[in-house]
Amino acid sequence: VRRRSSMNKAGSQRSSAGSSLEVAMGLTPKVVPIVDGLPRWRQAASRAVRNAYFEFFTMVVTVCSAFLVGLETDYMARNMTTEIPASMRIFDISILVYFVLEIFLRLYVYRGMFFRMWGWGWNVLDLLLVGMQLTEEVTYLVLPGALEPDLHSGIGSGFLFRVMRIFRAVRAVRIFHVIHFADELRLLVSCIMHGVRAFVWAAALILLTVYVFGVHLTQVALLSRIKEDTLVKPGGVNATFLSGIGKAAAAAGLGSGLTEVDNLEKWYGSVPRSVLSLFEGLTGGVDWNDLIDPLINRISPWVGALFFSYMAFAIIAVMNVVTATFVQQAIERASHVKEVQKVTQASRLFRTLDVDGSGVITFDELQNNLQTEEVLEFFRSIDVDVGEARLLFDMLDHDDSGEIEFAEFLSGCMRLQGPAK
Repeated sequence: VRRRSSMNKAGSQRSSAGSSLEVAMGLTPKVVPIVDGLPRWRQAASRAVRNAYFEFFTMVVTVCSAFLVGLETDYMARNMTTEIPASMRIFDISILVYFVLEIFLRLYVYRGMFFRMWGWGWNVLDLLLVGMQLTEEVTYLVLPGALEPDLHSGIGSGFLFRVMRIFRAVRAVRIFHVIHFADELRLLVSCIMHGVRAFVWAAALILLTVYVFGVHLTQVALLSRIKEDTLVKPGGVNATFLSGIGKAAAAAGLGSGLTEVDNLEKWYGSVPRSVLSLFEGLTGGVDWNDLIDPLINRISPWVGALFFSYMAFAIIAVMNVVTATFVQQAIERASHVKEVQKVTQASRLFRTLDVDGSGVITFDELQNNLQTEEVLEFFRSIDVDVGEARLLFDMLDHDDSGEIEFAEFLSGCMRLQGPAK
C-alpha cells in the first residue's frame, strides 16, 4: 500500500506540472479519473465513455456539428431567409440528441468530477452549448413566433430571435473541442498559450517604437501642412502660382500638385493615425511606397531616408528578435510537454504491468504482458527486442531485488528514451 501511494503521489506531482488553465482545456497529457467500485450499470456506462471508438465518434459528430452551423448560416445568408431547410433541422436535432446523451452519460459516470477532471473546461462549454441549443428548440416548439425577426421593434420578439441566432453562431466554437483528441493539436495550442506573455511584451515593445517615431512624423507632417496651408490661402504670396501649377498638372493628366499634402493628412494627420500607418507598413497592411512618397515629395528626402532607416531596423532587428523569442519559447514548451507525456506514458505502462496492484513489477508480470500493445509499443520506442525482456528488467532493477518500484521504472524509462539511451 505504501508503494502504491508513493506511485500515485509521484504521478500527481508530475501531472500538476501543467497550469490549471491547461488542465481545464485538456492541453496536458490525458489523465482519465479512476472510478472503481461502481454499480453494474454505471460500470457499463464508464466503459462506454472511455472507449476509443466512442471518443472518435464524438469527435466526428463535433466536427459535423460545427460545419452544419456554417452550412445553415450560409444557406440563410444566400437566400435572405431565417428558415432552415427540414433536412438540416433533422441533422441538427439528431446531433443535439447525441450530445445530450453523451453529456448525460459522462455526468452519470463522473458525477462531480465532471467539473474538476482533465478537460473540465470543455465539459462546461459543451454543457452550456447543449443548454443553449435545447433552449432554442424548446422555444421554437412552445413559442414559434418568438423566433421570427421583427425589424421594427428594439426589444420584442425580434430581440429573442437575435439572441437565439447569436447562440447558434457560438455553437461553432465546439469545433475547438477536437483539440484534446489529438496530441499534436494539444502541443501546438500549449506552445501558443505558453507564448502569450512573450507576445504581450513583444507587442508593447513594437508599439513603443512605433509610437515614438509616429509622434516625430506627426510633428514633421504638421509643420509641412501648416506651411502649405499658408502658401495656398487666397491672396497668399504664391497662391496664384500654385493654382496655375495645379491646373496645368491636372490638364496634363498628372493629378493635382496638392495631392501629396492630402496624403500627409491621410497617413500622418494625427498621432493615432501615424501610429496605425507605421504599424500597417511594418506588418504589410500598407505598401511602403504609399507611406514614404508624401514624406519625400512634400517634406524632404532626408525624412524619407529616416523613414526607410526606421522600417529597416524594425523589420530586420526588432521583428526577427521577436520571432526568435517566440520560437525559443515554443521549443522550450514543446520539450517540457514531451517530457510530461513520457512520464504519463510510463505511469500508464506501469499500471498495465502491475496486474496485482502491489506497486511493484515482477519479471513474471512483465513476461505475461509482453504481447500487449502498450508493452510492444514501449519496446519499439526504446529499440529493444521483446526477446531481451530479461536484460531490460535487470537494467531497470537497480537494487537487484527482483522487483521494480515505480521510481526505478520511471527513471529507467526516462533514461532509455532520452540521450543516455
